[in-house]
Parts: sequence; structure tokens; C-alpha cells
Amino acid sequence: MMNGYDKQEAVAFITKRIKAADHKELADQIEKLVGQAIDADMKYMHDNDVIDADGNAGTAYYEDDEAFEFMVETIVANNKLTPEQAVKVAALVDDYMDYQQAYLESKGLVEWDD
Repeated sequence: MMNGYDKQEAVAFITKRIKAADHKELADQIEKLVGQAIDADMKYMHDNDVIDADGNAGTAYYEDDEAFEFMVETIVANNKLTPEQAVKVAALVDDYMDYQQAYLESKGLVEWDD
């Protein structure tokens, strides 16, 4: 995990902002899937040196598209989802990424360049 990152707090922050109506087929799984997205996101960052083994800033930049693909593929594989379900998970991960950024900024953990 990233230093200063509280997964439970992040899940609560993110799920509170995701509109279940936008993800009807996944509505009863949103909290679980957001938790899985966080785990996959952190793994992506560790594996790609965005954060180091101690949770500090690494030597590489976060590549949104690569991270997105990694998270969707990981969630789909871990849950043995169909291609149709994968599309729905991708929409949820897209929302997750926006609210994860908001959470990180609210905690002063990152500053994003536009």
C-alpha cells in the first residue's frame, strides 16, 4: 500500500460517490469490486515502480491507460466474468479511477498535473 493510504477509508469514500444506478448489474458488488480495484491498482503501482516496496514514490510515472487495463483484466480474471460483465466492470473501474484520484488528493497523497 501507498504510505498514508487507508484502504477501508478509500473504499468508503469511493463507494459513497459511485452511483449504483449507473452500475445496475453490479450494484450489489460495488464495494467488493472497488476493494479489488484498489488491490489491483496498488499491485500495478508496485510492479511498475510507481511506488516502491515501502509505499513511497517510485521512479516511474502512473500510466492511466495501462493501470485501467490491468485493473479490469485482474478483476475479470479473479471473478471469472464474461465479456459482457467485463464491459460493465470497465465502466465501474472508470468511475473508480476518478474517485480514487479525488480521495488521494483529499488526503494530500498526490498532486496531479492536468
